[in-house]
Amino acid sequence: MDQDPILNGLNERQLVAVTSPANVLQILAPPGSGKTKTLTSRVAYLIKHHSYKPWNILCLTFTIKSSREMKERLSKLIGNGIEAKLVLGTFHSVCRRYLDKYGHLIGIPKGFGIADSGDSSSIIKRIVKRLGLNIDPKVAQSRISSTKSKGLSYPELPKEAAKKKDIDRQEFVQVFEAYADYLDGANLLDFDDLLLKCSDLLRQHPECVSNVEAVLIDEFQDTNLVQFDLMRLFAAEQKRITTVGDPDQSIYGWRSAEVKNLYRMKTQYPDTLVIDLQANYRSSGAILLAAQELIEQDHSRPSKSLLPTHCPGTIPVLRRLPSSDVEALWIVSEIKRAIGMTESMLTHQDFAILLRSAALSRQIESAMGKAGIPYRMVGGQKFFDRVEVKIVLDYMRAISQPSNNDAVARVLNVPARSLGSTTVAALLSEAESKKLTLWTLIRDIVQGNIRSSTKITKPAERGLDAFIGIVLTGRQKLRNLSDPITPQNLVQYIIKTIGFQEHLKKSYEDHDARWANVEELVSQAGDFQAPQDSPGNGADTDKDADLPVIEGIAQSKGDVGEEVLSMFLANVALATELQKDDEDPEGQGQSRSLVTVSTIHAAKGLEWPVVFVPAAYEGSIPHSRAEDTDEERRLLYVAMTRAQALLYVSCPVKNSRREDTVLSQFLDPKTVGHYLVNAGPRLDFEVVSDMARILRRPCPSWGKIMEECARLQNNEDNIWPLDGSTHADAVKSKWEVGDSASASNRQINPQLDSRVLVGQEYSNTTNARGSAITVGYTTTMDATQNFTLNSFTGFTSATKQFHRIEKERHMAVVQESRMAAKDEVKATSRKRKAQDQTPSSLTSLWGPKMRCIDEEKPPTGSAIKRTASTECLKPRSGPYDAGNLLRRPLAPVPENLRRHGLGPCARPPLFQGSVSEEGETSEQYVFLSSSPPDATRTDEKESKAAEAEQSKSVKVTATAQTYGQDRLRVGDVRPAHTTHTTTMAQIQGATACKKTLGVRRAMTGWNAKGANGFSVPTKVKR
Repeated sequence: MDQDPILNGLNERQLVAVTSPANVLQILAPPGSGKTKTLTSRVAYLIKHHSYKPWNILCLTFTIKSSREMKERLSKLIGNGIEAKLVLGTFHSVCRRYLDKYGHLIGIPKGFGIADSGDSSSIIKRIVKRLGLNIDPKVAQSRISSTKSKGLSYPELPKEAAKKKDIDRQEFVQVFEAYADYLDGANLLDFDDLLLKCSDLLRQHPECVSNVEAVLIDEFQDTNLVQFDLMRLFAAEQKRITTVGDPDQSIYGWRSAEVKNLYRMKTQYPDTLVIDLQANYRSSGAILLAAQELIEQDHSRPSKSLLPTHCPGTIPVLRRLPSSDVEALWIVSEIKRAIGMTESMLTHQDFAILLRSAALSRQIESAMGKAGIPYRMVGGQKFFDRVEVKIVLDYMRAISQPSNNDAVARVLNVPARSLGSTTVAALLSEAESKKLTLWTLIRDIVQGNIRSSTKITKPAERGLDAFIGIVLTGRQKLRNLSDPITPQNLVQYIIKTIGFQEHLKKSYEDHDARWANVEELVSQAGDFQAPQDSPGNGADTDKDADLPVIEGIAQSKGDVGEEVLSMFLANVALATELQKDDEDPEGQGQSRSLVTVSTIHAAKGLEWPVVFVPAAYEGSIPHSRAEDTDEERRLLYVAMTRAQALLYVSCPVKNSRREDTVLSQFLDPKTVGHYLVNAGPRLDFEVVSDMARILRRPCPSWGKIMEECARLQNNEDNIWPLDGSTHADAVKSKWEVGDSASASNRQINPQLDSRVLVGQEYSNTTNARGSAITVGYTTTMDATQNFTLNSFTGFTSATKQFHRIEKERHMAVVQESRMAAKDEVKATSRKRKAQDQTPSSLTSLWGPKMRCIDEEKPPTGSAIKRTASTECLKPRSGPYDAGNLLRRPLAPVPENLRRHGLGPCARPPLFQGSVSEEGETSEQYVFLSSSPPDATRTDEKESKAAEAEQSKSVKVTATAQTYGQDRLRVGDVRPAHTTHTTTMAQIQGATACKKTLGVRRAMTGWNAKGANGFSVPTKVKR
């Protein structure tokens, strides 16, 4: 029997999650565990095997990218356009749809607009200025968003402020109230209002979601309190919920995300079934082992493990470097080395540099720009935020919703209509003081219905008249029921009427690129289609499916043209991650290969073959202003688990402000440090072949790799010392132009050679910081690649000759140092031999220091301890030094030999005391006691004892010399020896002494005769 195609490719735990009959299911999915595949397969399984209607299933995500990916996968799994009938999208877009259809039930008019973050910022700034408050507008905006995320609105705040009598709190309440009143008057909702108002709607009218059969939520650990409440309200009828999340990846606490929602869910629904997805399909075993050790520092997290599906691979790197500037050069060096030594198996697009904050990118961007490495900044200026695109969109907003003061103000003088920024600001202030919209004010001024307090010239008045004509004509086109205008036609009408292309030519030098962006906007507006009356009839996967009609509840409807335009503008406002792809500048239709520079937050959900995480020091990660250290640890965990094959973490000794740094507490050498090495791997054939297996790419041949290595000036990470001790000035060239005065006072570090500029030759166009100087002309040496040189080697540049001489001098110094070190070692060896002949202390006569198995030095470098959950991992690194040798598993010991031990080894006979000529053995040791000798001993015995002592002294001396030349082995015992008369010898010579208890009547101590005789105890660890 053939397996269901929906279940193909699922592992055991994924299969259990997809087919589980549980009504409430919580899937814990660590990085790279296939959570999207699991979630989409469960949606398809519910539709096919449980007969759920697609329009009765809610799929909620956090990004537009995730929504589109789910639609594409569902299209392949179930097809027939069923995926278009799902209510699938981000929390904000789904809530907007419900408010658009049912918002009139709670007093929200049809056709409301969405105020983006830029609109909110402008509104709050004007409020603070108008009220003369001292509060920072940015702080006020952040606090307003945080308050709304907790489910609070401004009517609930004045009571609290009155109780606390806090001036700052009272000012915040004033701003909050004025901001809410402005949004209400302009018929606008900000992003937080979309969630909060939808929650109010569903709480007051639960029948709006009475048709919902199942709710599925992605990235559940990033939900806030309002979103958790929305989950309960959406699933109120059937209580069927599936969530996918990972508490270890909760990194949006600053956006009010609540990782505790995972625990609240189990409390709210006691029958919740929890399934862990453990298999990781992204990273190598060594990367996972280091990441697991890092996240396990948080003892409050639920116990989860990561099981690799790839080979162990190369051990991650923790590199110390002198400064942030050198750190940037090192990253450039490693990118070039990796691309070169993998024979182009890796390209620039396979590398990502993940930063804790965007401010850390300056040195890195500068170094890559000078090295000619193409890169892109993720989270930079987005397509819809470009000036030329935003102007057209603001015209569309003004036509759709003239009450939007900010949109009207931004385009009132574009193109120029004799209205300066001062006049526009005065008109806006006048409108707010009169409690009118800006559109109403300027319309009444032009029509002569009102006298303005703002001075307006005749040319300015004609400009206002032209603007009003453009807006009114556009609105008439929207309301044409017989042939309503589409968003694409409206964009074309705007750019033609205002002469936008001519305006761009007059205002910007790069007008061609800006006009290309406008044409792209026209194309995107043409892709947007109006929804049909029934849900899911359209074939466009990018548009939102209409909500199903519920019997007994009327849906709000408006003019078709206005409704389509409102939906288009809403999608634009919510498309916070939509950014135009970088295209081939040659126009060949191929994507450019660019290194990605991104913040860690923006990189969540993405992956790259090679990842760099710079600035891993205290104050950066964890951040100096961070309140939750556990979240900062999770942030580093997210960054590490973006890497597939190679992971580099670096920490400069000095930051960009030349301040000393301390290694991040998360990278403690006693814990995570055991799973990291201090230098980049040597990319030999075995390492490259492992990378090819992990990335599922063809592996270059050994000959190709060696050929590429020959072209590189440095094929190992050995340019800068591993401990980061070299100061940044050491990498500056003596031949730098523009800083000769300071260069003459510096000494070149002999540890560095011509490779310090990342594999590039020194140039006479390099300044003190290693940056290229633009001199405005081409020098002779800049064109050396065009020279025709003789076949024999005889020509060289002055710079190369200087460095060759410097290198030879350095090698001579190194050779001389090595010879001096050898002589010193020989002298030390002779001195030690001489000391061995004459014991320097009493303890030295007992033989060499004993060494126990327990005192073995613990493994360092690339040695990785094995645990019960990760014993299958055997990571290795390249064999570039003694600490990074290839580790191989030991062969198993046969069962019949596991208790077998070595027998006693042959050793020289231990000294057991002197033996007399008669063959009698004397006492082995003298018991070091202060008791006097026995007074009853006869003179004869005393005489024999004296003779025996003299004989023993001679033999002991000879034996001690023998043992001094040939050291005893472990476990051997040496008798005591001294070259002077001891106190015990004097006591032994005494003729009379008082008898004491506890000592036998012989000053030679307890006899050592027999097998159980006394001997000096020695410590032996087993």
